[in-house]
Amino acid sequence: MGTTRKVNVTKNYRLFELSEKNRPLNIGKHKRLERSMKEYGFLACFPIVCCRNGDKHLVVKDGQHRLAIAENLGLPVYWIEETIDFDVAVVNNGQLVWVPRDYALSWAARGVEAYKEGIEFADAHRLPVAVAFGLLAGTVSYRNVWPDFIAGTFKIKDRLYAQRVASIYSATVAMAPRLRNARFIEACMAVCRIESFDLSRFTQGLDRCREKLVSYSTRDAYLDMIEAVYNFGRKNLSPLKVSALQAMRERNPRHGKKER
Repeated sequence: MGTTRKVNVTKNYRLFELSEKNRPLNIGKHKRLERSMKEYGFLACFPIVCCRNGDKHLVVKDGQHRLAIAENLGLPVYWIEETIDFDVAVVNNGQLVWVPRDYALSWAARGVEAYKEGIEFADAHRLPVAVAFGLLAGTVSYRNVWPDFIAGTFKIKDRLYAQRVASIYSATVAMAPRLRNARFIEACMAVCRIESFDLSRFTQGLDRCREKLVSYSTRDAYLDMIEAVYNFGRKNLSPLKVSALQAMRERNPRHGKKER
């Protein structure tokens, strides 16, 4: 049986000193933690862990950012004392960082329908969860919806667009698995911004020229490939790449502005 540690509480922040063996303090990289502590306070179920040094001072082994944020917010600090002088780098290294699927599953389990639909969409088309949710939000970048996504407030805004992109992507990688990569997804996103893009014409071309389905390193090279497939054996050639790039520019009128 393990020893139960007493959970102490204090607002005397001078009781503590930081460990030289821990990572440097960087509050700027812990904005999510700061937001959660503003909302919930300092939760007693997650106390900081301290050890006594030779001078009997409390050295913070785990929880230095919670301590710093608590002091900034004027919150009481919950702490426990550990008698073993453990290596925090080794202990924390065993913790798994949450990935997008973890957040999606968590909110889906709590009954948020948009997350249930997003997971089903990702699995049906074998898409990374981040990509799937970005598509369903109608944006080219998952970063644009990240704050809402982790907060449980994600909204599906463009199912039709997401389905069009996924259809092109899925049909192509089914024939050429080597195209399962981010640059090809970006090219699919671009052509689906063309209102006149004919999905059936593209899939017919796939059946007739599989030799054109090769791997490239850039989105624009993939746009050339998609155009070649789209126009294969056709008299009425479509400048698909030019149209796709123009459509993307119209959605992003200022150079360098991220799509939202």
